Amino acid sequence: MSTAARQQIVDFKVLERFLPQNDFASFIRGTVDGETSTMMGFTTSWAQVSYSSEPDSNKGTVSVKITDMLNIPSYMSIPPSSMKTSRPAVSSYKKTTSYDSLTVLETYDSTTHQGKLQITLATRFLIEITGEGIGGPEILYSFLGRTDIDSLKKAALAGTGAR
Repeated sequence: MSTAARQQIVDFKVLERFLPQNDFASFIRGTVDGETSTMMGFTTSWAQVSYSSEPDSNKGTVSVKITDMLNIPSYMSIPPSSMKTSRPAVSSYKKTTSYDSLTVLETYDSTTHQGKLQITLATRFLIEITGEGIGGPEILYSFLGRTDIDSLKKAALAGTGAR
């Protein structure tokens, strides 16, 4: 039996544990959403939490989403190191960078104040952190730092995410 055959998709209730858990700076944690579903024979699972700034702050919103794409190998088989890109524009950019030994695809538009970080972890999990009305991508990295990456890596190695 192959490793992929032994591994199970991580239920969205388990993925919720890896998301940032508390309010942060002037951001208030909202409710968690997620699902585990099967479509056309492929099962995926995702969990997401959104944060909004306090009413008297203009820091916008941030969303953190973790998707287990174990059963969609054509997407996840692309190693993160092969996603090197750099596309600067007048008010926006898209680049590949490194954060705490992770390869991160970072986009930001200074006109719309929107940004996004995308990280492929263990050729299985996709972590997406998006922000609207933010002053720069630094706040997105703060949320990445509050995401339980180490436990998510262990779940990928365990194959079930039940730990």
